Amino acid sequence: MNKKRKVLFFSLVIIFGLFLIFDTGQVQAASKTVKYKGKTIAKYNKSGQMVLVPSKNSNTNYKNLNRLISGKKKKTVVIPKGSTIKLNGVLRPGNNTTIIARGAKIIGKKKSNVIFAAPNKKLKNLTIIGGTWRSVDKGGRTGSLFAFSYVTNLVMDGVDCNANYIGHAIEIIACKNVTIKNCKVSAIGSNPAKCLEEQIQIDIATKKTAPKIAEYGKKYVKGQTCKNVYILNNTVSGARAVGVNWTDSENGKWRNKFHENVVVKGNTLTGTTSEALAYFNTVGGEISGNTIITKAKRTDSNSSYTIGIHVAIMGVAPKSMETSTLTVANNTVYGGRNGIHFKAHYNSNETQCLSQLGRVIVTGNTVYCKNGTEKAIAQTKQSCREFVLSDNKLYTWK
Repeated sequence: MNKKRKVLFFSLVIIFGLFLIFDTGQVQAASKTVKYKGKTIAKYNKSGQMVLVPSKNSNTNYKNLNRLISGKKKKTVVIPKGSTIKLNGVLRPGNNTTIIARGAKIIGKKKSNVIFAAPNKKLKNLTIIGGTWRSVDKGGRTGSLFAFSYVTNLVMDGVDCNANYIGHAIEIIACKNVTIKNCKVSAIGSNPAKCLEEQIQIDIATKKTAPKIAEYGKKYVKGQTCKNVYILNNTVSGARAVGVNWTDSENGKWRNKFHENVVVKGNTLTGTTSEALAYFNTVGGEISGNTIITKAKRTDSNSSYTIGIHVAIMGVAPKSMETSTLTVANNTVYGGRNGIHFKAHYNSNETQCLSQLGRVIVTGNTVYCKNGTEKAIAQTKQSCREFVLSDNKLYTWK
């Protein structure tokens, strides 16, 4: 009897073991894909990344991508190389998301963002790598192609994107710790003669500058600004290439709001009808190693729009401005009225300085100016608390 029990016991163990092996195999096989309602929407690669299964249906692509990028868990979603993905809606990623789109083309819905980060989500840790991102709109997106608000830790690396001259390819509003690097960003369509819009816009959150954000509530549009923004090794062209913005809306209510630490380094920036780089209301930062060309030809009272690098403060700066340093170094700059210009905040007739820039170091730049060498690097009166000039080469731009 004992012998029979032992045989029965071992038989059960073997059968149970085989069942476990079979069952585990089924689970592993299932775990190699991501399914929704019985259909495979992605497959895992050897690196554990979810690779989208593209569809010819734009609505399917839009919904499946949002399913893959949603949630707070760490995840990487790959849009396959060589694929063209049309979207019938906006992508809204969750926290801890990496989207890899190298060699893929993504086409957004008409009159729509391709990716939007809402202020109430306060998104953290978003990385977008590669891809050619476009709007289906003829002449390019006239709003913002990418719109990020209240994001902390945002990286865009190797992205090719564009928008209409009156739109923005990339807009960041009230974001912290942002790096945009190795990207190709350009304006397309018709270029209005006095267009001021930038393709990379670093923006303040107000009702006028961010009307879509205002829809989420008044608390999100109280002059919140950006901090620690790095624009590195990009090629950008537009009416303005890059703009660090301010606003005098709501009776100048937000003039005294300032961004912090904006670094623009190693880029090629071209402005067609305004400054290539407008760098306003910012405490501390660096502008270095860039090639900056402003092609604007205005001769009216708005000739300041022909400056190559235009640094200005439009309100009363915080106390931290007094001890801040802005370094402008090793750039090659082409400008009209000025190559590089600095302006403090003055009263209307410029008889009284209301707020100065801090320590400004201008060194190792090669500057070409239509207005002659004397105007190549300049400040309005004593706009800088300390103004250090060294080793700059100045030429008339003929």
